[in-house]
Amino acid sequence: MHKRIFFSFCIVQTVFSLPYSSNEDTVYEYENLPDNEKDDEYRVLSTPRFLSTPQTLLVNEGETIRLPCKVDRLEGFVMLWKKNKDIITVGDQIIDKSVRLEKTSNGNSIVIGPATTEDEADYTCQISAYKPTEITHSVKIRVAPVIMISPEAVLVVTEGSPAHISCSVVSGSPTPQVTWRRRERKMPGGEEEVVGNILHFPEVTRHHAGHYLCQADNGFGPTPVTKEIKLEVHHAPKVEQLDTELYTGLHLEEEIVCTVHSSPRAQVTWTKDGQTLENNSPDLVFGQEANKHSLTLKKISADTFGKYTCEAKNEFGMDRSSIEVSGKAEPAVFTSADISLYPDSYTLAWTAESKSDISTFLVQFKESRSSKWTSMEVTATRSPNRSWQGTALLSHLQSAAQYEAKVSSKNDFGHSEP
Repeated sequence: MHKRIFFSFCIVQTVFSLPYSSNEDTVYEYENLPDNEKDDEYRVLSTPRFLSTPQTLLVNEGETIRLPCKVDRLEGFVMLWKKNKDIITVGDQIIDKSVRLEKTSNGNSIVIGPATTEDEADYTCQISAYKPTEITHSVKIRVAPVIMISPEAVLVVTEGSPAHISCSVVSGSPTPQVTWRRRERKMPGGEEEVVGNILHFPEVTRHHAGHYLCQADNGFGPTPVTKEIKLEVHHAPKVEQLDTELYTGLHLEEEIVCTVHSSPRAQVTWTKDGQTLENNSPDLVFGQEANKHSLTLKKISADTFGKYTCEAKNEFGMDRSSIEVSGKAEPAVFTSADISLYPDSYTLAWTAESKSDISTFLVQFKESRSSKWTSMEVTATRSPNRSWQGTALLSHLQSAAQYEAKVSSKNDFGHSEP
């Protein structure tokens, strides 16, 4: 009995030009077999089954790309790779020298890197069978954003004028999202951030000033690409309102702080009762920290009392605020209930703060519809917390009527405002 032996020949042609394309499917011809041997031949030459699955990758520029292709059985077959339509490897032979091969059991992986934009493509792993079969990996290259702010670094505008800042994306793939933030503060409209390339303020105020950050993000890195511009708004000074009164006492030390908002920087002067204060006085100390200007009054005396004014001036205008430094007591605070428990009398109670001893209180009261005040003097009592208190019984009142009352405290420097 004669046995027939069949051989399969695979001829690989090497082409030395890079790259080349294959537009024809590989065809393998086999001799016709008797019916009783077809099943055996099918088992030997059955097309391998892919164990790797197609992938869609987004790779950062500069990183390494690794694409796997593994089958359940490669024996007797040739594995090749294509970049789009161009063949880049056949078996162990590398045609495109920009890629590398890593062999594995029943397959391999192509390695590309550092990745560039030219590596963005569809990579197909194909098995040279009678009916070629393949899987395709799709690779997209992500490129870090490059942005440009216009104008650069600093934009100076005058209060009331418009301000326009743009942030252009020079490059970046995929196209990044552009947002604006203000360093250490919310945006002028109260938002944490604003989306878009353009930042436009139709009419700026001093509250628009600050450092603005343009951020472009397409996921390339852990943080967005950022550029910064300073918006400087020139305006007349604005002095924050001082307290109207500063209540103090003899031999004490007090500090007055004046907060000035100004651009460009303002010249700040202090006056007392209209007279400019010079910093060569031993009883005065002038200070400044950022936009806070201070005046320290050392060892208070009767001559210290008066009206102090903080005045700020620049080329766009001026502003001022004043405070009265006084040795008098602070206004009294009522502690008694608003409604009396009795129809014709009421016990009025109050407290007052003073750096000097309070001797008496002047109490005045009247029925709301009347214009005549009734006055009485009450001796002050010192409480444990260094304040003074007093009470007064108001009698012979009209039932179901409303009354008004006021109290003035007297110390060494006179009566306080009621």
